[in-house]
Amino acid sequence: MLVDIIHTSLIYALYWMARIVPVIAIGVFVTNFAINNGLMHKFERLIKPISRNANISTLSALSVVTCTFSTVAGYSMLVDGLSEKVISEREVIATTLICSFPSILSHFFTFFVPVVIPLLGLTTGSLYVCLLMLTAFLKTCFGIFLARHWLISAKSVSGQSSANYADTPVVDKRDAVNKSAKSTYKMLKRIVPTMFITLLLVAIAIELNLFDSFSAVLAPLTNYLGLESGVVLICATDIVNTYSGLILAGSLLSEGLVSTKGVLIALLLGNVVSFSARFMKHSLPLHVSLFGPKLGSKTVAINAATTLVLNVIFIIALMMV
Repeated sequence: MLVDIIHTSLIYALYWMARIVPVIAIGVFVTNFAINNGLMHKFERLIKPISRNANISTLSALSVVTCTFSTVAGYSMLVDGLSEKVISEREVIATTLICSFPSILSHFFTFFVPVVIPLLGLTTGSLYVCLLMLTAFLKTCFGIFLARHWLISAKSVSGQSSANYADTPVVDKRDAVNKSAKSTYKMLKRIVPTMFITLLLVAIAIELNLFDSFSAVLAPLTNYLGLESGVVLICATDIVNTYSGLILAGSLLSEGLVSTKGVLIALLLGNVVSFSARFMKHSLPLHVSLFGPKLGSKTVAINAATTLVLNVIFIIALMMV
């Protein structure tokens, strides 16, 4: 039994390592190459207003812009700034929140438009996408609020230091490649072992069914709230697999067994019930491997708590409509 659990957990950890590590490596390399090759000058018109209005450093603002294309690459820039004492831990926390809306934009044409809207239908799908984007936008606003209150005294110091990233002189391309490769190797050497251990522990927790206890609250809760019976099925399925939850929701919706309101509540409720498990399985390994156990846990906890509160507010609002 124990051997089977360890074997399955190792396969799980190695599978996700094979998917995540190449993305991190590419993101870190491209980001470093852009910095070393002086390509950051092209983003100055966009970076400076973000830096000024959000009260964050140039480096953090550049990370926000980069998250529109790759969250991992954007976070990797924060790691570089943190290790070089360019930005503070508070600025990292605030910036990860600010990155919420740009990050979700990267999924708009890869997940929301081709998957969510076709499965749920134009009306229901669009409403659900709008709720998710509104959640991300409010998280970004909360991050800006924290930055403007946390970083009042740090603005002049971090802003001046991080400007060096945008003002990095252009070097020979071969030198830029070599320097970027060395930086990438240094980063991977530090984060890969931590990521593997974290993923392995999460996989063991999954095999021991430690996350399944969350689903036990679904039926009594939905019955108490007077929601449609289909909501329970959608919630339970969405907890296990997001795609399956969307497919089931679309099927029940097309057959008239659940309303648009019920689908929205079910999917949001599924997010609420499973938010701990999802953040543990996906966000925690990445954040801990990049920012370290202490800061990584803080960023995950604050982002998860903010998402949870907003989802609960939206559920209550939908129930009152």
